[in-house]
Amino acid sequence: MSNEDKGKILSESSEPVEAPVEGEVHPSEMPDKPKTDVMLYLDEEVKAREEASRKDRAARAQHEKELQEKKIELMKLKTGVIEESDTIKEVHEEARKLTFGETLENIWYRSKWIILFVVFCVVAGGYIVYSQVTSEKADMTVLVVMDNNALYARTEEVETFLEQYCGDLDGNGYTHVLVYNIVLSDLEDVTSSTSAQAQIMTQLMTGDNIMIISDGTTEFEVHDFTQDEGYDDECMTEYGIRLNCALTREELRWEAMPDELYIGMRQPQELSGTKLEKMQENFDELLPMFQSLYDAISASEP
Repeated sequence: MSNEDKGKILSESSEPVEAPVEGEVHPSEMPDKPKTDVMLYLDEEVKAREEASRKDRAARAQHEKELQEKKIELMKLKTGVIEESDTIKEVHEEARKLTFGETLENIWYRSKWIILFVVFCVVAGGYIVYSQVTSEKADMTVLVVMDNNALYARTEEVETFLEQYCGDLDGNGYTHVLVYNIVLSDLEDVTSSTSAQAQIMTQLMTGDNIMIISDGTTEFEVHDFTQDEGYDDECMTEYGIRLNCALTREELRWEAMPDELYIGMRQPQELSGTKLEKMQENFDELLPMFQSLYDAISASEP
């Protein structure tokens, strides 16, 4: 075969193929090169990924198939075609039994604000009840209305002195007289004057306040019993019993006691805060005390 004939070689498909130049080796005739470790690793990695992808596709297809079967079973159950299903089954998870500590922690977490509110109410209510039970309730309240605070400084002595004649009126086992002071010392001060007048009116609206001690300068009426027989005019005045005597000076530790100092009783009347019957009842209850006080002062030296 001539060189010209060798220039073209017909392939199995009858397509002309250029003949290799003399002295060169055709790629198809070259021996295969051995693959390196890296190339082998890459081939294995590619195969592994292809296998994983294939398994994943198969798993997804199986999962979708199961979901579709469950949907069909669920529709049958809802429409009443079947009553039970082997595919769809209700699984009831058994509740775990909590320990005592976990139960308390759960209750505190869910209801801590309610618990705190209840504790606050119990403490506040207990304090109020304790105060009511342990505090001394007054058997009698005496209003002291003066233009100075001379008697205010002797409040404790006045209470102790009057308790000797009051007695245990409420039957709780002890005797206690409460003295409520209202000082009218600065009537030029509008604020103080208004406040004092408001206190007086408030206390006078209470039918429990029968006894009043004054210096004769008050603008409201302090009732006495000069119209009744049995009272000494020297001791009883239009403002009530004159307190200045040897007995009261000693008891109150007040040697310079002013002559214008009186204790009287209010006549029962209908009030906005107390009915006439209730005030009359309070009046009758204190009348023996007033009489005992009058007897003691009238028997004392001037």
